[in-house]
Formats: sequence, structure tokens, C-alpha cells
Amino acid sequence: MSASLLVHAPTASELERLYHELAAIGAPSVGRRAPWPYRPRSAEQLVALATDMLRYDARLLGILVQLLVERWRGLHPTRLREELARCRWPQALLVALEFVRLASDDVELRHWCDYVSAGWLRVEPAERFFLDAERPGSRTHARKLGRNLAPYARWGFIATERPSADAFRKRPLGRYDARTRRDILADLVAAPRSVGLSLAEYLDAVDGSISRQQALLDLRAAGLRPSGTGPGARWVVPSRRRARGSDGR
Repeated sequence: MSASLLVHAPTASELERLYHELAAIGAPSVGRRAPWPYRPRSAEQLVALATDMLRYDARLLGILVQLLVERWRGLHPTRLREELARCRWPQALLVALEFVRLASDDVELRHWCDYVSAGWLRVEPAERFFLDAERPGSRTHARKLGRNLAPYARWGFIATERPSADAFRKRPLGRYDARTRRDILADLVAAPRSVGLSLAEYLDAVDGSISRQQALLDLRAAGLRPSGTGPGARWVVPSRRRARGSDGR
């Protein structure tokens, strides 16, 4: 392979070949042995190649996350770092590793992720993670505008896509970063005829990706206070009117 792993933006047939090659090392993918200009010499080099292709194909995120969760012991971390140094976007794999940390409680896997991720810099200025993101002005683009998941934000990217592999459908991986949650909460409170919001409504707005405890912390940090008690309590902005004194002032 050349000094740069990715020679051009991947075609559909090259992505199919990538799925085929990843399946051979244990990934949950199905592809075909289509022609492509690459000859990866190791599993680490194949994963590094997939790292640069990841920004062109959102489906690869779930494939790589599940591969890393289940087959990380078969990837030598030092050799993987050496191959990542040849990538255009090594941070793309580090985003996947953030989701890996969320998907597994294996302490040794976390140490492995820490080592592979050590020393890399964030992308500056921030970029949309997926290069074929929604067309500006589309309904989907408008809905996602200004929102970001923490695993992407950690490495200087912007995106809301979560791993879609079957193993992770039981619970969402990745929560919105703090700035995105503040913006979502501000929009909910500022909505016309808003009479506050319930804890359940806020959790629904952030796709259930945070705990109830974190949701309560967010509501309090925004200056909201509960009006009422129990699960149906509405969180509202406290009145700023001062109580009048006995002299009427």
C-alpha cells in the first residue's frame, strides 16, 4: 500500500469489498469480493483503512464498534497506532472507540482504548463527521442543526448518528454533549405557550440518552425549579417578581 492508506473517496463496490474483508476478521458485515486498489497486510492495516472510509459511510460506525468490542484482543494496539499515523483522519477511529467505551464494561478493553487514543489531537476547527451529511436546508438537516453527540465532540467532529449494529439497539450509545443539551432545553422552555416541562419530556427530547439523575442536574443548572411533586411535576423558570413590602413598594 502507498504511504497514504486511502487513495480516493470509496466507491460503493469498494465499500462492499471492505465489508467482505472486515467480516473475515469477525465483523458483523456482509459484502462481496469486488475489485479495489488495496492490499492490506494485517488486520490493523485493514481497520486503519476502514477508519478513513468511515467518514464516507455511516453504516461502518456500527460495524467497527461491534468488531472492536468483540475482537479487540486480536488487534495489536501498537501496530494499530502505527497504521493510524498513515490515516488522513485517525480521529475517526477514536470516535468509534468512544462508543466502544459506552458499549462495554470490560476494564481491559478500556485500557486498550486509552492506549490507542493517547496523544492524538482534536480536529480543529470542528467538521461534520460524515462527509455526505444531510443536504443543507433539508428537513433532516434543520432538525439536527446545532446538535452534537459527545463521542464526536470529544475529537472535534459534529454528528448525531449512533452505532446501528443489532447488538446496540437495546439502548442508545452516546449522549448529546453539554452544549447541545443546554440548547435543546432552552428551546423547550422558550416554546410558545410553554408551561414548563416534565422530566419525561426532557428525557424524550434528548432521545433517552442520559440518566434521570443527569437530566435533573441539567434542569437545575438551567435555573428551572419544580412546580408540584411527583413524576408529573413541571419544571419552570422561577418568577423574577419580588414580593412587595408592606408599604406597597
